[in-house]
Amino acid sequence: MFIRFFSLLMFCLTVSATGAWAEPKSSTDKIVDRFIELDQDSSEGVSLDEYLLMVNERAKVRFEEMDANRDGEVTDPEYRDFWQKKKAQWYRLER
Repeated sequence: MFIRFFSLLMFCLTVSATGAWAEPKSSTDKIVDRFIELDQDSSEGVSLDEYLLMVNERAKVRFEEMDANRDGEVTDPEYRDFWQKKKAQWYRLER
């Protein structure tokens, strides 16, 4: 009997300690958490410089995706091809 009680007690303590009963985060909470991860100096806020680092990195990656022949320029055909491929993903037509 003691073993059952002890096992049940340990289970309850484990479940409560792991946060299993915590309310799930909303999509807004998740997005805000991701945004705050940009805070590199632990100031509890995102500076313009920290934000621009992310924007510039994403722009570089996006440009590299568009520049199919890697010549440092995106031509009309390259952009059209990029747009045709990406718009389906962005507008959830292709998943």
